[in-house]
Amino acid sequence: MPFAIFALAAINIAIGTQSFVFAGLLSELAGDLDVSIGTAGLLVPASSLTFAVTAPFAASLVSKIERKRVLVAGLILLALCNALCAVAPSFAWLFALRVLGGIVTGFVGSLATIAVPSLVPPERRGRAFAVVVGGLTVALVLGVPLGSVVGGYFGWRATFEYSALVCLLSVPLIVFGVPRTDPLPGPRAAFAPLFRSHAILRVFGLTVLGFASAFTIVSYLGPIINQLTGVTGARVGALQVFIGVGSFLGLAAGGMAADRKMMRLGLMTVFVLLALDIAAYSRALSLPPQSVAQPFVAGLILVLASAMFAAVPMNLAQLSQLAGPATPVALALNGSLVALGQGLGAIWGGAIADYAGLIWLGGGGAAFALGGLALAARPDDERRGAADHPARLGAKS
Repeated sequence: MPFAIFALAAINIAIGTQSFVFAGLLSELAGDLDVSIGTAGLLVPASSLTFAVTAPFAASLVSKIERKRVLVAGLILLALCNALCAVAPSFAWLFALRVLGGIVTGFVGSLATIAVPSLVPPERRGRAFAVVVGGLTVALVLGVPLGSVVGGYFGWRATFEYSALVCLLSVPLIVFGVPRTDPLPGPRAAFAPLFRSHAILRVFGLTVLGFASAFTIVSYLGPIINQLTGVTGARVGALQVFIGVGSFLGLAAGGMAADRKMMRLGLMTVFVLLALDIAAYSRALSLPPQSVAQPFVAGLILVLASAMFAAVPMNLAQLSQLAGPATPVALALNGSLVALGQGLGAIWGGAIADYAGLIWLGGGGAAFALGGLALAARPDDERRGAADHPARLGAKS
């Protein structure tokens, strides 16, 4: 595997860390800024939904600019956004800065995945995608839990200072590890033809439903851990590590399934696991507060993360096969739909938490997972996707 693939993974380490580093301190942040937990949780969709809207257009806007320059500039701006979050005087300012960070992430995050097809042959792309997305695994194993420890000792504002540092540290890896990537010749790829492919729309739907189901829980994991186990502050990081461990296992399994063309069975398994695991959170939250053993909660987190991330390389591999010349746009759009799913899950979870209580989060998230299972269980339409003439998807209509 080229070193550039691992350097690109550093982008997702930075993005993943700054996206969720404050989640373990959500209760403390909400109390300090005098907002509810559900309102504080909106800091996740503030960034992710902005990224969802921005990423496809960002990929098109910078398609005629050398990509490494965009990545370096974007990471520096993302570090600045996080540094400003650390000194935000109110929730409104913090929310606005998270929106700005989402815009910047739209330019940086989309290019990390787009670069993969140019660096490895088709038969190795499933595992290459898994490595690049695996940067999120490192963020969840080390970045986010360490941020919870930093925040536990120095306050939630320190988590944003820490994430700014992580963004800056990724810059040298991009400068020295990623080769120059010149703009592609010809006109910019169009978005509209992608939406005429039923196979591509199916993949997009699986992406949104998978992340929406998981982030109904993940966005509020700090308060959930507090209620189930009584663990607070820096000790939340020890349980958050299992998100990273699970994502590593899921990406490895999903990458192998993609390279072996076992996508339909693999995706069905993913959504069955998601539905069962997420529903189990509601059962656990129905027990007396602080009565659930930490190893049991760690197991729930591990399975949730494994299933959520196993779908990623399978979906990306399918898009790289189906989209033809429009693959860069399809991959960027899929990245925005990951963020859309995260945002929808966070908003849905916040509404449930504020109006019905944390106990109902499991049922709400499982509903998304069952929708994904129904879509994944449909007969394989890969042949139908081929009939959509992927070679024409890159042409403007």
